[in-house]
Amino acid sequence: MAGDRPLWWRNTVAQPAVGPAARVIVVTDVEGSFLEPGRQTLADECAALDFLAAHGIPLIINSSRTRAEIERLHATLRLLTPFICEHGSALVIPDGCFPSIPHGSVRTVGGHVIAFGRPYHEVVEAVRLTGRELDVEIVGFADLTIDDVARELGVTTVEAQLAKLREYTELIRLGDENPAARSRLFNALRRRGLRCSPTGRHQLVSGTRDRAESLLALRTLWRHTWGEPQIVGFGDSEDDVTWLRHADVPVFVRNDRAGVPTRLLSKLPTAHVTRWSGGLGWSDAIFASVGALLNPRQAALLPPR
Repeated sequence: MAGDRPLWWRNTVAQPAVGPAARVIVVTDVEGSFLEPGRQTLADECAALDFLAAHGIPLIINSSRTRAEIERLHATLRLLTPFICEHGSALVIPDGCFPSIPHGSVRTVGGHVIAFGRPYHEVVEAVRLTGRELDVEIVGFADLTIDDVARELGVTTVEAQLAKLREYTELIRLGDENPAARSRLFNALRRRGLRCSPTGRHQLVSGTRDRAESLLALRTLWRHTWGEPQIVGFGDSEDDVTWLRHADVPVFVRNDRAGVPTRLLSKLPTAHVTRWSGGLGWSDAIFASVGALLNPRQAALLPPR
């Protein structure tokens, strides 16, 4: 650690950049952008990650995945950065990220947590109660074995075990896909202070009031420690709009050849759209968007809006 600045990347021997670069941070969703452990990483993605590491720019994951899942990804990428887990439910701050203990945080293994979501057991009980009241069949992850979850998600048993270590949100699948039944369920959960977000063939049930709260808390913490940050945010779905509105440079990553839906851009017209989909689009936009902040003369390289 140099002074009160951490080495955001454990695998770099260079000291973090100073000046404007030290205040640039990248906040990114995982799904639809760069690839997670167990899957082949593109050379372009590795180059983009090396570019961030060389400039001491922290990579901050903002995902619906559990803390345990993101910690595994951190170990693979050798990251030492804060991250946001379970759809904005908690801001996790590993030891060494900040020079002082964040206000309002709770001590946990390896760091501190600022929670915004309701405890997992409360969310699960509310889901079960709502399902019984409406006589709607709900398959919840709390009721599944690790092998069941592995089959549901199409992942290994190790990945399923990490996905089951939920602290704030519940993944559910409706036994009855009737639109009317689904609408009744979602409305009933909303009355209990819960909201549902689609994730594949499942729904993520969350008790957070606003997915952006965790990012705003991170911005405030950063401002008080090192000054106002410049946030480059990467998302790939309509659900990401909530927090991308608070990024200085919002970027939508294409998830197929059709590009980004018009309705999504109408909600965030200032967003840039990557030229390509997935990891290739993500890595290309890292060079363009971050490069433009480090060197304003490169601003012309930003992806078109």
